[in-house]
Amino acid sequence: MKVANGAQNGGWTWGAKLLLLVVLVIAGFMVWQGVKPWLQRPLQQIILQTDIPAAEKLRLQAQVNAHLADSFFGADLQAIRLEVEDHPWVDGARVSRVWPNRLMIEAPRQIFMARWKDGGFINHKGELALVEPRQVVAIEQLPLLAGPAGSPWALSQLFRHMSWLVERDDLTIVELTMARRGAVELRLQNGIILLLGRDQILPRLQRLMTVYRSHFVTKVDTIKRIDGRYPYGVSVAWKEVDS
Repeated sequence: MKVANGAQNGGWTWGAKLLLLVVLVIAGFMVWQGVKPWLQRPLQQIILQTDIPAAEKLRLQAQVNAHLADSFFGADLQAIRLEVEDHPWVDGARVSRVWPNRLMIEAPRQIFMARWKDGGFINHKGELALVEPRQVVAIEQLPLLAGPAGSPWALSQLFRHMSWLVERDDLTIVELTMARRGAVELRLQNGIILLLGRDQILPRLQRLMTVYRSHFVTKVDTIKRIDGRYPYGVSVAWKEVDS
């Protein structure tokens, strides 16, 4: 008696394969029906980890809680991250899923390096952030920067370089001003004003500090202003002495 090749070789017939396929489809559908309610359940909690001021944290928490209606896999993490980063107190954000029904948001606090004279604060990236001054800790210790609109980043970079040059002589910049035409003026913590003009600002400051170190370091209390706009030297305005 002849036997079909498939049965003789121990293989699967087309009918058996079709039956297996139907069983797998039905099993997959049943599993999906069981898992689907879990995948579509709203989030139970959104955890916000941040050290921004308490009042701002409450506002931001209330804002992100609007996403509790989203499902675990349906929540748009990219959109939530951008929404959190739009907060003026937040310096970047990271959003992740925590199984089975929570989101975790990590939002570091802005680090401010200076005050901006027209309002707001400049962070360590040179970006201007408009926050409530009363919420900034040790605000009086931050230097004051002033310049044309759109110049916070450029002034923050200039401030970094200038601070390095004066700190070598134990001096600190408390105010940096750039006029509309680009002329730069500094005020140090000892009250001395440095005029640097608008060209070759850093070389002029470096030259001025060399002269300061060699001629003026012992006369700080009598100096009102040092003008470093000259090509080969500086001029000094002395404080008036009461007779």
